[in-house]
Amino acid sequence: MKKNGEYVGVDDKYIPENEKYVDDSLLGDKQINQENIKKVAKKVGIGYLIFMGLIIAVPIGLMIFFGIRFNNYFNKSKNMFNEVLDKTTSQIEKSQSTINNPEEDFQEKVNKQKEQANKIEADSFNKNFEPYSGTVYTLFLNTLLDNVVTNNKKNSDKLITVVYNTTTASNPDEIITLKQSFEEGKKYESILDYDSNGLVNKVTIKDL
Repeated sequence: MKKNGEYVGVDDKYIPENEKYVDDSLLGDKQINQENIKKVAKKVGIGYLIFMGLIIAVPIGLMIFFGIRFNNYFNKSKNMFNEVLDKTTSQIEKSQSTINNPEEDFQEKVNKQKEQANKIEADSFNKNFEPYSGTVYTLFLNTLLDNVVTNNKKNSDKLITVVYNTTTASNPDEIITLKQSFEEGKKYESILDYDSNGLVNKVTIKDL
């Protein structure tokens, strides 16, 4: 009796000689084929896992990349929006302040204009005296005193007082007389004082 191609329960003497042995080469080929099938299956399995990993990893990577880009763009847009909002709010508050306090704003402008006008007047007035402030020779000191005399003759409301030792004079004639007290070629120190409006109102002369 044969089972799966082999005799079962039969004495070997009754089995034909050509069927007693199995061809080892056939078994070898069968084992080799099975091993090859296993290797191929293993490779296919690994490749499948890699393929599936790529399918999962690529979309996730793209989502992360675009998520970061979107987040950066969103933060930049948010900062720009906040900056514009702050400037707009500041301008609105400034405009509101001007609307609420029109008199204060007008008065502030008037005060600034007065300050500018006073500065221009002071610069124009003082330019005749300030170049001769400090250590000067008699020649330049006489020029300073001549300018003081001219001013005191023209501007009775802006008199300049000259002080030298014990002499104090604002009258033009007295200042002219005082000029004779200074020696030619000698150095003197001239010190200027100013009033509350920034105008020269006093010249103090000291010997060196």
